[in-house]
Amino acid sequence: MDWKNQVILITGASSGIGAALARRLGTLGASLVLAARSEARLRAVADEVERVGGKARIAITDVTDEAQCRRAVETAIAAFGRLDILVCSAGVSMRGQFADTSLEAIERVMRVNFFGTLYPTHFALPHIRARRGSLVAISSLVGKRGTPTYSVYGASKFAVQGLYEALRVELAPEGVHVGIVSPGHVDTPLREQVLAPDGKPWPTPIQAPFRVWPVEMVVDKIVQLIARRWPEALLPAFVRPLLAVDDIVGTWLGDRFLRRRVAGAPLPPFEPHADEASGSSGGEPSAR
Repeated sequence: MDWKNQVILITGASSGIGAALARRLGTLGASLVLAARSEARLRAVADEVERVGGKARIAITDVTDEAQCRRAVETAIAAFGRLDILVCSAGVSMRGQFADTSLEAIERVMRVNFFGTLYPTHFALPHIRARRGSLVAISSLVGKRGTPTYSVYGASKFAVQGLYEALRVELAPEGVHVGIVSPGHVDTPLREQVLAPDGKPWPTPIQAPFRVWPVEMVVDKIVQLIARRWPEALLPAFVRPLLAVDDIVGTWLGDRFLRRRVAGAPLPPFEPHADEASGSSGGEPSAR
């Protein structure tokens, strides 16, 4: 792929997977529009991109606001005249028992993770169609298989999975590539901001029940998926046959395994914040 001829919009580009991807694509000479809420962080990433040979514009964007998502796409068109690739990487993480989780917190996670993917996809689609380009969503392995204490986060990723799988089939006759990258736990700042059931970050970082993967390995998968127009990439890749076995044996074995692994990394006792009783819930969207 000639990356120097690609215009790419990345949401969640101020840190984590989005920022790491932007830096990698900068070294390949791509033209980028970086979207996130923090102007200072976006400018820092844009400076890095341009130092390594790429081009970068920023678009201050809260992905839960459809008008701001529209403006992010318009920024790409105004700056570069077209849009070839969209990568949806903005998101929040949550871990906790469903029974403890407030409806406000659940809705917040769905707005960021699902609608924060749907909105930019909706506005980018006409331009991606015109270029026969790529739509890419960053999902999660818990969007492939239900996992205890990840019910809300997993549900938001299952929704992304369903949306992009349907789009893949709908848009294939037009030559549009639709891909989903589903990693396990990734070493990004998002791990320090995992939301508790009240929608506020856990007071102390919580232990991951599975291996934590370097962010550069996820970036490798994204770049490969786009260049080779894969429909899906999993990290680690050996999860794919495990999921197939899980389906064949009827899920009981997978259920047992997941219960044991999650039990080995228990959550601290959940104590709602004092203002939860008043109906307040927190948790700003974070880049992955």
